[in-house]
Order: sequence, then structure tokens, then C-alpha cells
Amino acid sequence: MVDAPMMKRNACFLLLATAALAETVTVKPNRYYETFAAHEPVARIRAGDTVVTKLLDSRGRDETGKLIHDGDNVLTGPFYIEGAEPGDTLLIRLDRVRLNRDWGWNGVRITTDALAPNRIEGLESALCCDEWLQPGRRNALKWMLEPPSGMMRPSQPLGDKVKLEFPAQPSVGCVGVAPPLKQAISSGPMGRYGGNLDYNAIGEGAVVHLPVFERGAYLLLGDGHAGFGDGELIGQGTETSMDVQFTVNLRKRQSITWPRVERADYIVTLGATPGALERGFREAISEMAAWLQTGYGLSQREAHTLIHMTAQLRVASWFGTSACEIPKKYLPPPR
Repeated sequence: MVDAPMMKRNACFLLLATAALAETVTVKPNRYYETFAAHEPVARIRAGDTVVTKLLDSRGRDETGKLIHDGDNVLTGPFYIEGAEPGDTLLIRLDRVRLNRDWGWNGVRITTDALAPNRIEGLESALCCDEWLQPGRRNALKWMLEPPSGMMRPSQPLGDKVKLEFPAQPSVGCVGVAPPLKQAISSGPMGRYGGNLDYNAIGEGAVVHLPVFERGAYLLLGDGHAGFGDGELIGQGTETSMDVQFTVNLRKRQSITWPRVERADYIVTLGATPGALERGFREAISEMAAWLQTGYGLSQREAHTLIHMTAQLRVASWFGTSACEIPKKYLPPPR
């Protein structure tokens, strides 16, 4: 029988060994994808390793504006995580998320799905601009950016009453792994595997937790955003390319049901049911209750009461992502 001190010494040895073996890998992909699936990996990495790479913008353009991959929500990866197995949880810490070019783009009109029916008739046209982004597309307004994380403003006036200039808040729109059942799912929606989360707090310093469904996990990231408010109501997050550095880790044999996010001051659970936001919130709230009980040791009544008293429910994306946030100041140390 192994005593507790010996187990602790062994655990410390394993952590030190992992840290000693960790590497920083620079990845320059020669191919990109538009689906979350077990594609041929661009790199194989281990728990503890750090990756330095670049993300194209959602339409596949790089930091010079060159079209590299003509698609939508273009993804970098996948990264095969050695030792990741179904039933594990993959942790992705975003160490660095920085703008790497001086322009992005948005539409100019809120999606009609987010407007009352009686407010749709008489809307101004979404066609605002010349065909500068791609042939036939006239609904993309260029925004001027100040990399790596400065101010952002539209390239042309949209009115004369307010100053449309905002501090950039760079974030990653898509973070996900290969889905269950050998599926290949478009980079458009969000699901249990992650995907197109479009949560504007997945920026520098955030840690994304994802369930693993395939051996190797097959992590993919993409869809860089310079900044946007809750809901991504126009349908874009000021699309641009990014310099990204992230570190991966594993929690072996600790499974979760939906994606989770750790921020400096909050823990967050995400849920989604496209077309039914209240059902997405049910998933996010249920996942939060499970996290508080299994991860922090709260009783069910404690967990439910804490959620009731402190939860911040946010529409991360009008197109399907609901977020439940709990301030860390109310929590005990995690298990």
C-alpha cells in the first residue's frame, strides 16, 4: 500500500517531469479547414507544450491581406495531443492573442433574427460598400485597427452623433476538437465539442476546457475577432487575423459535458441549442451546477443557491451560444 506522502511526492515528480519535457513549437500551417474533424494533424504536441502560430481571418486572409484559403470561419490545425483519450478534458490556455494587421471588417446592420418583426420593414440596406473584400460582396465595412491591441474605428462615417471608436478586445471565435461519432461538423455552429463559440471573453489569459471524444483530441482554432459586444449581433466580430500562442494540458479521466472557460475573475460554462437560446442557457446552467459540485465540492443546495444569487447570464452569440458566469470571489479553492 502506498502512503499519502509517497503519492504526493510521485505527483510532484510527474508534474516536474512534464514541465521539464515541455516544448514551445512554432507552427506555420500549409493547409486549413472549415470543419471540426479528425483531419490530418499539422503538428503533434504533448500536454504542457506551447504552440506559437497564426490564425487567418474568418474569410481566409492572412496578416498581409492575402487570400490563403477561400472559406468561412477558416480553422488552423488540427493539433494532435499525445495522450488525449475519450473521457479526458483538454485545457487550452491562451497565452497570447494579438492583432497582427491594421484592418478588419464588419457588416453595418443587426441580423433580422434579432429584431422585432415590426422593425424589419423599412430597414436601410446592408449594402454599404464597394466590393473590396471579395467579388460580389458589398456588405463588408472596413475597420481600421491599431495592432497589437489598440483602438478600432470604422473607415468611413456612419453618422454624426457618436464617436464610433473603441478599444480593441482581441478574442478567438472558434476553439474546438473533433466531435463524437467520427463526425465532421461545419465551423459555423457551436456544440459540446466547442466550435464557433463567438464568446468575446475568449481572449488573452482565458483557459478553455473541452471534452475529448477522439484519441488525440484534434484541436482546431480560428476566426480572429478584434472586438464586439455580447451576441455578435451584426454577425461578425470585426474579423481579422491573429498572432496566437497557447499552452495545452490534460485532465485524465475527468470528463465534462459542455465547454467551460476560466477567466481571471470568473468561471464560465457554455451551452448551445441553435434557434432556442433558453435551451442553451439550460445546458450552461446545468453544466455550472455540475462544475461547482464536482470541481469545488459544493453541496447541491449550495451550488443552486450560489448560481441563483451570483450568476451572470450572457448571450455570447445570438446564433447559438449561451454563457453562465460565476465570480471566483465567491468560490472556495478548486479540488
